[in-house]
Amino acid sequence: MKKFLFLLIVVAIGAGWYFYDPYLKPYVGSYVEQARKAVEKDGDETSSQGEKKVVEKLNEDPAPKDKMPTQKPADKRVSRSDKKPKALPLSDMDKLLAKRYPMPDIKPLIEIVDNWNRVPIKAYPKQVTIKQRVAFQLIVEGKAIGASVAVPGTFVTPLRLDGETLQVASLANRTMKSQLPVDQTNFKELVQKRYDDFVVKTRNQVSSNRAKAKKNLTADPEVFKNFGKAEKGWDDPNDPRFELVKSSLAKGDVKAVQLGEAKQFRWNGSEKINGDLYRGTYDTVSVKFEVKTIFGVFPNEFKCLLQAGRVVGWIDPLTLEEKI
Repeated sequence: MKKFLFLLIVVAIGAGWYFYDPYLKPYVGSYVEQARKAVEKDGDETSSQGEKKVVEKLNEDPAPKDKMPTQKPADKRVSRSDKKPKALPLSDMDKLLAKRYPMPDIKPLIEIVDNWNRVPIKAYPKQVTIKQRVAFQLIVEGKAIGASVAVPGTFVTPLRLDGETLQVASLANRTMKSQLPVDQTNFKELVQKRYDDFVVKTRNQVSSNRAKAKKNLTADPEVFKNFGKAEKGWDDPNDPRFELVKSSLAKGDVKAVQLGEAKQFRWNGSEKINGDLYRGTYDTVSVKFEVKTIFGVFPNEFKCLLQAGRVVGWIDPLTLEEKI
């Protein structure tokens, strides 16, 4: 019986499908179409509402502001490794060494040469290289009796700088002269190099003297004690006891200084010296100089050693190195 009913239902659906377009659609088609649109509209509204809820959900704050986790402010404390170490106070010995061997205050080269308007003759290089062809003439009694041409790269002797013009002479014959723009030579570069070398050498010498002197003073505290006492004052430079010292300087016994650079003298009396070269007891005289160089005037101090009425040597008072 059930099978028979199922068969009738299938046959009825098939017949409806078969007869719908030609016979039933004109009568019931409008009702079927209205039912289909109603179903689709309901589905669209449901879908639209679902999408709207999703968008609204996405636009919502992920969490209320009062529930947002607070970010801790950056720690502004500086770690110990970032702090600059404080300079340690100088010991009495270091103060003495800084005073005895001051680091030179050397002016900039451009200031020393007055912007290349007044270059000291002693600062001139012995020879320079030209960067352009230069014609030399040999002039005798106002007449040119010979000539030659030097090509770029040739060495010449600088004679005088006048503004931007450098007068030069041929190395082969210094009577053959010419002139050219100073920038067409390496004149300025060589003066700059000489200045730079001087600055480095002078500062390195000061540092070396301080180190050697500190070593000697540490090894023999009595030297430091006596040197501190001797710093109290200077004697009359016309004291006859200094005549031997002045004669030694006038003869050029110390190449680094000249008699005219000696500004102050002090008689130290009998003193024990424990240097590598000079060991023993001597009468000593301290002499303070203002040493003139092509790049400035610098203070210095040497000690003269006298024995049996004659000068036997010159030393640095703290490093005890010989000065010749």
